[in-house]
Amino acid sequence: MSIPIFIQNQKEFESLSHHLSGLTTIALDTEFDNNHFAYGFTLCLIQIATPSGDCFLIDPFAVSDLNSLWKILENPNIEKVLHDSGEDMRLFYLHGCRPKNIFDTSVACKLLNFEKIGLGSVLNEVFGIESNKKKQQSNWLKRPLIDLQLEYAANDVIHLLTLRDTLAQQLKNQQRWQWFGESMKFLETKTYASKPKNTFLSPKELKELSPFHQHILNELYRFRDEQAQIVKKPVYQVISEKILYDILHQPDTLLEWMALKGIHYRIQNPSIAHKITQVYQQALNAAQQANLPATKLTLTGSQVMVIQQRTSRHNLLKENIFLPIKRWIEQQHGSLITPYILSNEMINMLISGESKLSEIGPLYQQTIIKQAANALAIDLSDFE
Repeated sequence: MSIPIFIQNQKEFESLSHHLSGLTTIALDTEFDNNHFAYGFTLCLIQIATPSGDCFLIDPFAVSDLNSLWKILENPNIEKVLHDSGEDMRLFYLHGCRPKNIFDTSVACKLLNFEKIGLGSVLNEVFGIESNKKKQQSNWLKRPLIDLQLEYAANDVIHLLTLRDTLAQQLKNQQRWQWFGESMKFLETKTYASKPKNTFLSPKELKELSPFHQHILNELYRFRDEQAQIVKKPVYQVISEKILYDILHQPDTLLEWMALKGIHYRIQNPSIAHKITQVYQQALNAAQQANLPATKLTLTGSQVMVIQQRTSRHNLLKENIFLPIKRWIEQQHGSLITPYILSNEMINMLISGESKLSEIGPLYQQTIIKQAANALAIDLSDFE
């Protein structure tokens, strides 16, 4: 491998894009920050390796227009090799890019019954390569990037094309190449859009707080989220959760705003103190006007019975239908691939009616599940 080339201006980027557009395959990875050092999901670095052994690291903060790369990723004639592409694909989606012709080496490893599918573990198992993961938790937003970060980033792509060829041959040898192709088509067509956020409350808060307190806390969380967007910091760095709970239960805490610890300096001022006081008061008034209960709701006897019946049905269906199917798949295809074909999450979605069998994944997964059901004389018509 040649020394990685760091692309830090538009002219170099356009030249690279012209070069990449003439290739038939590239290896690809990204580094990003997901609400750790800054607000939101931020693209911080793009790594690309080519069949000739060249490696390019693109700084998206220095290159203002990435459209040339997005066109390459959407070109179905150029194969893009990634490992564990889920977050990368979601990031590209946020930038308006829908990559085509994907080869995800982590999916290949799942289909080949690899026990560990992290890139470092796979490279070690296949090639005996030891990887350096010291900079995995780096602040990729910070500039300049240090040499160790650049080395780490390059190592994520420089072996992917060779790995791709090795795994492709194994998939063909094990008669799983068609399965893999269907999986890649599924990755291309699935949606990576974030689900609409109806509440800022956690499941625990929805369960343990009264409706009255839920409403107020949710509005305080909403205000914190708005301020986090303004100052471009993750919410936990803007206002600590403890302070919001203190305000919820002891509103006079707001009077001490300028002296509280756990508030970002950019919003610890009288103006923001006034705004959050208004938010609290408006939420309080709305909760009172709506007559929201101030005590945690308890279930009635009939509600408890319904939940018990639903739980009993769920356990019965799982035990009598889906666990036998999972055991059949393990016997026929291997224990490590089984959770990928029929996971516990998929089982729960099928039983709850949240998804139908035709919606859970690539066609081969559905086919294998149906084969198992037929072999075991199990009726799946209620889930189709």
